[in-house]
Amino acid sequence: MADPLSSIGSNGNSNSNNFLVNDGSNRIFGLSGDGLDIDSMVNKLMEAEQIPLGQLEQQRQLLEWQQDDYRDMNSQLLDLSNLTQTMALQGTYLARTATSSNEDAITVTAGSNASTAAYTITEATTAKAANAQSMNSIAIAGVDGSKIDPEKSLWMNRDYLAGFQYQTTTIDSSNADTVKVNADGKSAQLGHTLIDDQSAISITATTDSGDTVTYDSSTIFFDQKSFDDSKAENKVLVNPDTGQLTFNQQVTSASATYTYGTVDKDLLSGTLKTPDADGTMQSYDFSFSADQSLNDIMSKISSSKANVSAFYGNGDQVISISGVQTGHLASGSDQDLEMSGELFSSLFGMPDGASGTDASMVVNGTKVTSHTNTVTLNNVTFNIKQDITSNVSITIDDDADQVFDKITDWIDKYNDTIKAINDKVSEKRDRDYAPLTDQQQQQMTDQQIELWNEKAHSGMLSADALLPEALTQMRTALYTKVDGVVSGFDQLAEIGITTSSDYTDNGKLVVDETKLKQAIAANPEAVMQLFTQSGDDTSSEGIMKRLNDTLSTTMGKVTQEAGATGSANDQFFLGKNIQDYDDQIDAMKDHLTDVQQRYYTQFTAMEQAIEQANQQSSALTSMLSS
Repeated sequence: MADPLSSIGSNGNSNSNNFLVNDGSNRIFGLSGDGLDIDSMVNKLMEAEQIPLGQLEQQRQLLEWQQDDYRDMNSQLLDLSNLTQTMALQGTYLARTATSSNEDAITVTAGSNASTAAYTITEATTAKAANAQSMNSIAIAGVDGSKIDPEKSLWMNRDYLAGFQYQTTTIDSSNADTVKVNADGKSAQLGHTLIDDQSAISITATTDSGDTVTYDSSTIFFDQKSFDDSKAENKVLVNPDTGQLTFNQQVTSASATYTYGTVDKDLLSGTLKTPDADGTMQSYDFSFSADQSLNDIMSKISSSKANVSAFYGNGDQVISISGVQTGHLASGSDQDLEMSGELFSSLFGMPDGASGTDASMVVNGTKVTSHTNTVTLNNVTFNIKQDITSNVSITIDDDADQVFDKITDWIDKYNDTIKAINDKVSEKRDRDYAPLTDQQQQQMTDQQIELWNEKAHSGMLSADALLPEALTQMRTALYTKVDGVVSGFDQLAEIGITTSSDYTDNGKLVVDETKLKQAIAANPEAVMQLFTQSGDDTSSEGIMKRLNDTLSTTMGKVTQEAGATGSANDQFFLGKNIQDYDDQIDAMKDHLTDVQQRYYTQFTAMEQAIEQANQQSSALTSMLSS
């Protein structure tokens, strides 16, 4: 065996006690003063004793490497098997192309089971969702409707909304409103909401210093910016929607005169009816308040379970409500969207309902309808993108290119797999490089260990007979004629797939692309049968079915030999051998512990004897000198 330590330089650590067994003992030597390094002497003795243990560990390592290589080969076979199973399905070869003479109007896709066919579409209209809009602008006639701000409350838009009806009440000095001042002294609440910011308002407050302050139109503000920009010593911000007050100084009490509005709750309530999944009309009630905005209302309607989309169009100032699904979905009703209540009729000015329409298409003289713009006939899916004014022709044909690509992709995978197997089983074992022991690795650099193991790991399957036998069976499965398939298509060579003439390729498949494409175009059914045919025996089975049987058998044998990830050692052949070495290694370690203990016992006795001799010598010397 080559010397793994031959190239070690200053990184070597050959003087350390690498061969001592850690038995947990704490020993003290040198009491005799003889200068003996007992640990080093025992280490030298144990170096020879450790040789059988190292050999056992090396044999165990070889088995683990062999197991790993087998499992890697099985992983390669599994990948090929998975693809082969797909190639054994008829659907793999039933690829279809679908073309439309007018892609802008109608697109088409064909499923794998679609038959080759031609369709003429003479009429087509798209499906439409139920949609209802305000019959007129919701703005007051003669008013600039663009001033409607959908982010502001209905109350703040009251001067622009035609259907927003309200009443006002004025609180004067004879019955001034007592303002509720909060504990912080700066925030307070009027007794009413919907404050009229266009009418007179006055607030009188007592500050925390006892002063009385009166706020009027010059110091009362209805928007944050004006309030912040004001230089007034005493000022107050009024939220017209909520009646909340914010003073810039602390106050202890306050009263106010102002005008506020009230809105009939019926004006802001309504009911929507839409069909559920079964087409049964379901009711959804809505109720809002005047301090909510148009966008708030639209959002709540859209997020409800009514399955509609609602929005305000500021261009023409209309409300639009549409079903989220196309088609006429309601059963037993002409309408798919029904609206009732003053919210929809008075405030939004909408009709009482709307209906969706189904998509309609006349295909080869037969009318078909669908709730959506997608229609599927005979595994062909038509997508209607717009109404047509002239005929649209649809053609479903074999997709020879897709079948060709699938076959050649499989061939590439097959070639990669047999190359990996051939490379592994033909790899030579370098017996000059045995697996490194722990002691050897401690005296080597990481790079030296890596290079050594690369050589030591080579050729683990060089003596294997299982994988070469599998390669032979795979080639037989591929090259044997398939009985029952049309003559001229019953062997791979007849459709342009042959074995490489270069013997170093070890059975690699090569493709005559022109010949394969011609075979697929001439008789796609026969090509499919060659690969997928079911038979009573191997001779009548399609190539992919045969090959998959061979792959399954081979993977089973490899698993019996080397197990799989997670397998217990007692479940496969190599694992049982590894377990046997583990038992021998454990027994050898116990033996080495005993041997080491015996050496230390012997050296301890020797040191004691030396010490005793030294004591006697000292006593004799003392006697003679006196």
